[in-house]
Formats: sequence, C-alpha cells, structure tokens
Amino acid sequence: DPMPHTHVVTTTTHKTLRGPRGGMILVGEDYENPFGKTARKSGRTKMMSELLDSAVFPGTQGGPLMHVIAAKAVAFKEALRPDFRDYSQQIVENAKAMGAALRERGYDLVSGGTDNHLVLIDLRNKGLTGKTAEQALEEAGITANKNMVPFDDKGPFVTSGLRLGTPAMTTRGFGPDEFIRVAEMIDRVLQDPEDQEVQSDVEREVNALCNQFPLYDVAVA
Repeated sequence: DPMPHTHVVTTTTHKTLRGPRGGMILVGEDYENPFGKTARKSGRTKMMSELLDSAVFPGTQGGPLMHVIAAKAVAFKEALRPDFRDYSQQIVENAKAMGAALRERGYDLVSGGTDNHLVLIDLRNKGLTGKTAEQALEEAGITANKNMVPFDDKGPFVTSGLRLGTPAMTTRGFGPDEFIRVAEMIDRVLQDPEDQEVQSDVEREVNALCNQFPLYDVAVA
C-alpha cells in the first residue's frame, strides 16, 4: 500500500487490473494544497482533493460513460477476489522466469531482473535499438514496446531498451514454462531482426501456443 508513504497515487484501470481503459487518482488523508491555490470568494486554501476534482471535471473530462463505469466496477469487484492475489503472484513468477531465460541467452536486464510484472531489456550489448526490436517482434506476432533505459543515448522514438509485460498472457493461462518459450522465441527473432523466414516461423509458433490457451472456454458466436 503506497498511501502511507505518498500524497497522491495514479494508476490505470486497464493493464494489470484488467478493466476498461481509464485511470484512477487516489488520495489518502486530504490536506491543503502546497501550491497556494485559494478559493476565489473566501480566500481559504483549497484542499488537494478539490484541485484534483476540478482538474478532472470540467478540466479534462466531460460526460460520464456509464458502461465504462460499470466495467470498472466489475474490475474492482474481481480485484477483491482471492484468485486475483493468485493472478498477481503468477504475474511476478512468470516475469522472473522470462527474465531469467533472457539472461541465460545473454540479454542485459535493467536492475538485473524484476520484482514485478515488467522485464526491461537493455539491448546495447546486442547492438540493437528498441525500435528495431519492437518492429521485428511485431512481425513475428509478439507485442513489445521500445523503452528508454538508464543513461540511454538514443531518443524516446528509438531507444536502447525493450519492455515486456506478463499480465495479459498470465490472464490467458501462461505459466513459467510458456514464458520461457516466449523468451526463446524473442531471442530467435532478435538474433537477426531482418530474417523474415524466422519471423514467419515464430509467428506460427506464437499462434499455436495461443491456441492452447484460448481466450474463452466456450465458443463465442
């Protein structure tokens, strides 16, 4: 729980939480804003919650989307279930397995590994940019994101790093063994990012692996 240690926390409602696209701004115990913002009529110092509320509406948002609010409620309800804790623990276990498999194949990981759902690869020892790696993997059916790394000498549109996440495929049912296979496929693609034959072979393997873990247990018309 970060709230005892910070004033404001922001997060998404999609991604790891598995809800609809959106975000949350969380405040613990309310407090007077440190920016000197005051109420126009009374001159009192506004509370931090007031600044956040007015920044959201009418500052950046308008009419509420009730179907999205309902979807967020479902996501929050699911996050209260015991199996969400199991899912969260599996995310980390899978990320550690994938990170270890990548290290065994000579990839440098920022911080040497991971303690959460992300693996950040420093590609400089491979002579690759994040942009090149991202594009090559996309052709092979693997979604990843270029990402800057500490002391990166490349710009944010090129980068020297590659970011990989485990929540989506963990939700689908992947375990450590499957993520080790994913690491192996990533390595094969990045050994020669221009080899279209390898990309096609890996894409077929990706599709076959995903078919073992369908999105739905029953057919959807």
